[in-house]
Amino acid sequence: MRGLLPIGQFSQASRLSVRTLRRYDADGLLVPALVDPVTNRRYYSPAQVDEARLIRLLRDLEVPLDEIRRLLAERDPALTRQRLAAHRRHLAEQVARQRAVLADLDDLLTAVDPVTAPEVTTRTLTEQTVLSTRLRTSLAALPAEFGAALGRVERALHQQAGRRAGPPLAIYHGEGFDPDAVDVEVGVPVAGRPRAAPGLDVRLLPAVEAVTTVHVGPYERIGDAYAALAAWAAEYGHALGAGPREAYLVGPDRSPPDGWRTEVAWPLIRGSGR
Repeated sequence: MRGLLPIGQFSQASRLSVRTLRRYDADGLLVPALVDPVTNRRYYSPAQVDEARLIRLLRDLEVPLDEIRRLLAERDPALTRQRLAAHRRHLAEQVARQRAVLADLDDLLTAVDPVTAPEVTTRTLTEQTVLSTRLRTSLAALPAEFGAALGRVERALHQQAGRRAGPPLAIYHGEGFDPDAVDVEVGVPVAGRPRAAPGLDVRLLPAVEAVTTVHVGPYERIGDAYAALAAWAAEYGHALGAGPREAYLVGPDRSPPDGWRTEVAWPLIRGSGR
C-alpha cells in the first residue's frame, strides 16, 4: 500500500512488537490507518510512529492504558509532562533496565526542540564474509549480551590470526521487534575465510541495495534512525526487506556517547516510485 507501512515494518520503526500492536488495535489505543479487507493485514501511516513511541514510553512508565487513552485524547502537554515527571522519580531507581525510557523522558521534560531529521541515502552494501554468533535476549539485557558476544567473536578471530575487514555489525532477524526476545546476529566482517568455531558461524552476506542513515549519539536513541528509514521508504513507495543491520563506525572504545556513530542500513525492495 503506497505511503503506508505493513505491521512488521511499523513494528521495527516504532519498537513495539507485532503482538503488542495487535493488542493495541483491539483495545482501540492505536488503530491502523488501513486494514486490508481481503487479507486482514494491518497498515500504518509513518505519522503514527511518534504516537506509537509515546505510547511505548508511557507503558514503560507503567501508566495504565485508560490513562494513556485519556492523555492521547486530551492532547494536553502540561498534563502529560506532569505525569512523566512523577514517574521519572520511580524510573531513576531502575536506570539499568529503563535507560532508553529515561532518555526519551528527559527530552519531553526539558521541552527541547526536535532534532534535525537524519539524512537518508541509498547505497549498495557490498558482499562480505562475516564471523558471527546469533543470540536471543531481552532489550534490557542486550547491551551486556551484545558486548559478551562481540568479545567471543573477536577472540576467535584473534586466535586464528584473522583480520577485520570493517566495523562490528549487528543484524536483526525475524518479523517485527519483540523487546522480550530480540533476535540479533553479532559479528565482524573478515578478510579471507576464517574457520567456524563452537557457537560461531562463517557466512557470506550477499550484496544488497539498502536505505541508510548514520545515527549520532547513544544507542538508546537509535530508534530515531529506524523511524526515518521507514518513513522514507513509505514516502517513495518502496518496501523494506528482512535483516536491517547496524555498523558501529565509532563506538565506546573511541568516543564518549555523544560522538558514537552507527550506520543503520535496511535492505530496500524498490517499488514503482511516486
